[in-house]
Amino acid sequence: MSTPLSCQLTDVPLYLHAELLPNIRQITLYVSLPPGPTLDGVRPEIQLSESRKAVTVSLPEPFQHVTETIKLPARVGDASRRALTAPAKPTGPSCSSDFNHDYSFRMQIDPNEEALVPRDELIDEYVPWTAADMSSRTRIQCRRCSTAFLKSSDPLKVPSSDENQSTTAEWIWKDLPSGNWAEMMDFWHCHKPDPHEGQPKDEANAAHQIEGQTAQIKGYGAASQVVAIPGTVLIDVATFLVAESDCTGLKKGHEEQFAPTTSGQGNLECDQCHTVIGMEDPSANGWRLLKANVSVNTYPNDHENGDLQWHNHPIEVIVAAQLLEMIERESARRFVVHCGQENGLLLWVFNPDLRYSNTSSGHSVMAQEAMKVFFQETVDVERLLHPEMGKVTPLSVEELELPSVIFKAVSDALKSSNQMLPPSARRFNEWQVGLLSRFRRST
Repeated sequence: MSTPLSCQLTDVPLYLHAELLPNIRQITLYVSLPPGPTLDGVRPEIQLSESRKAVTVSLPEPFQHVTETIKLPARVGDASRRALTAPAKPTGPSCSSDFNHDYSFRMQIDPNEEALVPRDELIDEYVPWTAADMSSRTRIQCRRCSTAFLKSSDPLKVPSSDENQSTTAEWIWKDLPSGNWAEMMDFWHCHKPDPHEGQPKDEANAAHQIEGQTAQIKGYGAASQVVAIPGTVLIDVATFLVAESDCTGLKKGHEEQFAPTTSGQGNLECDQCHTVIGMEDPSANGWRLLKANVSVNTYPNDHENGDLQWHNHPIEVIVAAQLLEMIERESARRFVVHCGQENGLLLWVFNPDLRYSNTSSGHSVMAQEAMKVFFQETVDVERLLHPEMGKVTPLSVEELELPSVIFKAVSDALKSSNQMLPPSARRFNEWQVGLLSRFRRST
């Protein structure tokens, strides 16, 4: 006995995906129907909401029970109603079964929409967990088993005016300078102005000596470097730098999970679950804890009696922040990402600030923010990073080296997001297309 057509799609809903294209002031809406000959000739019916911030897609009889609604990344103009009622045409090669039920529509954004206001995607709000998010009572623990990594006792005892008492100093959190800080300092010292002509030699030497002392005190001297400070947690894009004496619940590991550029840096493992939490940093005389592998309690000081609430970020969000920081610092968009092995990923950050929405499982129908990344797998990382002498290479790439667990998580996130996209949007020439969720500070 054959199954009625109206029942064949009960468990296979429509899939909708919308992307904001601010440069051309449009939103692209993809509508994907379940594959199969049952829907040949069936065209979706699309209705724009009164607010023009959502669309509802349904199928005609006998599939009228199949319907889906999606929130758009921005408000569209009223003229978009005509675009959505125009006859839909399949996207992609008509001969391909992957595309013959995939449709796309372009809608103009409302001229007064706030999403069109220019914004700088490369500002500090893309970095999760900065010093501004922390309080003196913030602590760090293992993301997997909740083992504490900062000693529960206060790290410093500061003498008070009463010789028999002491004042407890709580944790201090400070942001580290950008990654090109040392480079800028070298440049400044190489190009700083010469003494004024006619200035007495003794006076010039004295001024030079004072300048050098001031540079060392303020941290911009040529020999200055970042070092861990007991009682203080220094924060960069991907790690927390802490003094070894301030840590607990960690042990030095033996398995090498970092590539040659981190030679001399031993792994730090959680005492309880043996997860790799970070690495030693001899040059900074401290330990670096990976943001991707920890949870942080960030509740403020005025909630003395409140329950502790621990937060963590998806690994891909931390790596996306690293890529954004390198885009800002190096003005690069193509990266070789690897974990010290011969194979890795070649990434092209096509759009660092994508706003999109979709109806796939596990995603909110509300607008989300991500980086649109084109990626390829490569079996020869060294060849991309160091091409043969005299051989012309079409790519200018930067290197991002990750621990193996984090590299795998990013690779899985890209491949998973690729399958989330409509079939016609999953490839661009020889590149696969994926999304990496990015952090944006709520206002």
